[in-house]
Amino acid sequence: MTANKFLNLATSTLLSYRRYIQAGLTLCAGLGLSALASSVAYNWEYKSMQAELQDRLDKIATEIQREVSGNLEIIRAAGAFYSVFDGVKTPEMKTFVGPALYRHPSLKAIAWLPRLSDSPQFLTEEIDLTLGLTTNRLALENAIKRQEITATDRQKLSSQNQPSVFVFMPIFSQNYAGAGAELQQNLPDGSPKNLKGFTFGVLLVDAIVKSALQETNLDFVNVYLQDAMAPEAERFLAFYEAKTKRIITDEKIKNKIQMGERAYCPDGSSCTRIINIENRRWLLELRLTPEYINPLKFGRSLTVLILGTILTLVATLYLMSLLSYTEKIEKIAAERTAKSQELEKTLQELQQTQAQLIQQEKMSSLGLLVAGVAHEVNNPINFIYGNIHHASEYTRDLFELVKLYQKNYLSPPSEISEYLKNIDFDFLSKDLPQLLSSMKIGADRIVQIVQSLRNFSRLDESEMKPVNIHEGIDSTLLILQSRLKATADRPPIEIVKNYSNLPLVECYAGQLNQVFMNILANAIDALESYNLDREPKAAEANPIAIAITTEYSVPDKIIVRISDNGPGMAENVKKRLFDPFFTTKPVGKGTGLGLSISYKIVVEKHKGTLRCDSTPGLGTEFSIEIPLRQEVRQAVPFVSRKISEAA
Repeated sequence: MTANKFLNLATSTLLSYRRYIQAGLTLCAGLGLSALASSVAYNWEYKSMQAELQDRLDKIATEIQREVSGNLEIIRAAGAFYSVFDGVKTPEMKTFVGPALYRHPSLKAIAWLPRLSDSPQFLTEEIDLTLGLTTNRLALENAIKRQEITATDRQKLSSQNQPSVFVFMPIFSQNYAGAGAELQQNLPDGSPKNLKGFTFGVLLVDAIVKSALQETNLDFVNVYLQDAMAPEAERFLAFYEAKTKRIITDEKIKNKIQMGERAYCPDGSSCTRIINIENRRWLLELRLTPEYINPLKFGRSLTVLILGTILTLVATLYLMSLLSYTEKIEKIAAERTAKSQELEKTLQELQQTQAQLIQQEKMSSLGLLVAGVAHEVNNPINFIYGNIHHASEYTRDLFELVKLYQKNYLSPPSEISEYLKNIDFDFLSKDLPQLLSSMKIGADRIVQIVQSLRNFSRLDESEMKPVNIHEGIDSTLLILQSRLKATADRPPIEIVKNYSNLPLVECYAGQLNQVFMNILANAIDALESYNLDREPKAAEANPIAIAITTEYSVPDKIIVRISDNGPGMAENVKKRLFDPFFTTKPVGKGTGLGLSISYKIVVEKHKGTLRCDSTPGLGTEFSIEIPLRQEVRQAVPFVSRKISEAA
């Protein structure tokens, strides 16, 4: 009997607390899954960040190697010129190397250092140059011994205080730089008797680093370059500080700034690269600033964790509410109706939240797609764009060569004459430059499109920052360009831009582009429906158009007006325009969330106002007003006013 009582007591206790037990299990399971998913996302983001850093490092190392190799090829060419010709004077030298120095800013100077006598002291005293070569005696001796280019450690030009690297290439009287192996075997190793002189080059370290970094995005990533073969105290070559975007070559300044944390590659090793500079080895390294390692870098894992926690809490609360509601139904029939209404309200709120999340995810996906397409198109079009100019010059030179042949050889062989006739050389010489010009125009257009796509996506601008509003509007219009063109049902929609001279506006650029997208897309939908109901004569007399006007409102606001000459809207529609899920479009063509989200972005995120002015038959105008600088202020309530004029 006692056991039965105990069993009944335990059963009743479990039944009374069953909702808490189920809710607790749901909460633990949801939080565990959220933590697991967040951990997976974190590991993926961390490896992606490491891979991105590795790609940047590889690109910088390749650019430095390419720049130095190009300079060394010029020095070799100058050495070959020196080894072949005797008695070359300074004007000939300038004529030979002048264009090369102009195209390679990192190559400060090239000189020929002739040997003046057979004195054993030629390395320090018999070379005709005002530089103090005593400190570089070892480099000169190594150059003779190795019979190839030899680079020094970090030097400093006394006249300009510029850190540099000296390069010496020995020139022997029997051969020239780049001679074959058979000719080299006839040379006595390091014999000063056969030494004709040296080709001397000065490489500027800061110019080499600047050239390598100009095409690389290094936000919050410092770059450290060292000479691995120099003594520990003399290894420093250059340091790029991402915060100030400057290249530091003064070691005193470098010692006063923060270097940043060492970057790591996906395999767990330190992200460093060895760059071979002839007989020397340079060490390239990335250093991360505190701003780079911030929670925003792991936004996806944080988002997964937060969303998982929120959904778990919502599911737990929903489960507890449902169980509580079931218990109360069993006790009081009257409370059943009240709880049912509360549950419906909760479900409606969940549906609204879900729909808004879906809409925001669609815009985010669109931004990712646009940014990805822009990135993938950018590299090949830059290659095409950069080579069209050279192709045009080469074609012009070839045509000039053919004209010279025609001018000097008036009676070419019959085979050549017949071939010129078959290919219609006169037409080809006129049409090919025009064809290349057309290709250049097309490449220019693609470059503009890629830039507009990047401006629209703005994936790297999640923070509020000053931006050009007109770029965002133009980028949005580019995305909608296909909808603005003429179709079988309507003529093209004209876009009228009335841009004022606006300063940069502090805002969330991506979210503001979403507002422009929603308003312009709704205007296009309205004009398409309106044009179907009009007579052809009316359509010709009043073409459909969208006007975009920007203006600066004293003292610290800007206004963007987007108006159309469509049918307008009734007062009852205008009152509910910004309500969630309200739409006048047919089922399946609209969610009713676009303007609702736009209102929140303008009013809540930017502390501005979003107004709609419309009169039936006269069109509709949306007015977006936001401050230039974001401060704490009260959101302006929605106010409707009549449109001032037709678009």
